[in-house]
Amino acid sequence: MHDFALISPLFLWTHHTVSAIFVSRDLFTFQCQTWQSPANNTCTICHLRVHQSTVRNLANSASVRSGCVSLPPSANSTLPSSSADSPVRSSVMSTSAQGKPECVCRRWAFSMKSAFENEQLETFYRKAVQSISPEQHERMVKYRHRDDALACLVGRLFLRQATRRFTGVDWHSIEFGRTAKGKPYLVIPEDTTFGINVSHQGDYVAFSSSCSSKVGVDCMRLDIQRNNKTADEYINSMAKSASAEELRMMRSQPTDQMKMTIFYRYWEAICKATGEGIPNDLSTIDFRVDTSDRYRPGCFVTSTAVRENGKEQEQWVFEESFIDTTHSVAVCREKALPRHCTFRKDPESKLFFSKIDFDFLLDGATVINPLPDSGAEDFENFMKKPRKTF
Repeated sequence: MHDFALISPLFLWTHHTVSAIFVSRDLFTFQCQTWQSPANNTCTICHLRVHQSTVRNLANSASVRSGCVSLPPSANSTLPSSSADSPVRSSVMSTSAQGKPECVCRRWAFSMKSAFENEQLETFYRKAVQSISPEQHERMVKYRHRDDALACLVGRLFLRQATRRFTGVDWHSIEFGRTAKGKPYLVIPEDTTFGINVSHQGDYVAFSSSCSSKVGVDCMRLDIQRNNKTADEYINSMAKSASAEELRMMRSQPTDQMKMTIFYRYWEAICKATGEGIPNDLSTIDFRVDTSDRYRPGCFVTSTAVRENGKEQEQWVFEESFIDTTHSVAVCREKALPRHCTFRKDPESKLFFSKIDFDFLLDGATVINPLPDSGAEDFENFMKKPRKTF
């Protein structure tokens, strides 16, 4: 599992309250407070393009009164660029046309399976590898597997694209540094007030951001064994570090996948939010799960609490949801938020992961790492790398 975390705070671009509504047996969608009828099936508020059938079905749904519509995680939605989504040039903070700060909490997911199946993969790849810094490119090409190399590339694009959109700084002017623990942070622009984090496992690279400075995300593929261990072997290996309550919760899960992953996702998310890494003694962190909240695709669970050395850590909020039926995500963010944040205005807001693609990641990108033959040889070497087997 790889993560690319920006420790400096980061701002994203929404300004409308999001909540989940159930439309049909298999379709979950979102609703904001300020729906505007979309032209060519693109919402003028959130700029998500939806299929005409989806618009028609939602318009006919008694559940929909007002709000903009974004597709569920299973849909092939894109986030096209538009003038309303252009970065604001006058500030390092995302602001509205009236100059007011906007909520920047976002959840994005990039499917590597879709990228590998895209007929224009070479075109996208060659542009992408020339749109990251030489240092980032050098790190990326060292990965043995094609999946990890692509995940690394997408993670770097996430950081740079988010910074461009949310600060207005040109692509080529953005600079990153690394902490002693290897975490990226913004050098230019300075004095940013937002936080972002990226995680990768399985088919997805997941991106999360917050209006506060600390946020962590962990993406997990549920249909694989962890460290080649069975569920019982995994639980036994955790016996010395997990609390008695956590062990009980692990054993009570309905499937082997859930037994192995229920607490790992919390540890990853909170440790990435703090930037400190996973502690040697995991028993100092104790997660309390509300079993009345059903954890399944379509859920949005925020009831989990954490204690450290027996003391309740009330400054953290955990969001648990799914990208698809086999990929779960946990987001850890700070509870204290600025007044313009959606989650402060409405703590019950639900923000699910939306799928984005190379078009979104490369919007506004410029060449900062020119390669011979525009990256043709680099792409050949990339395609020679073996794929991972799960």
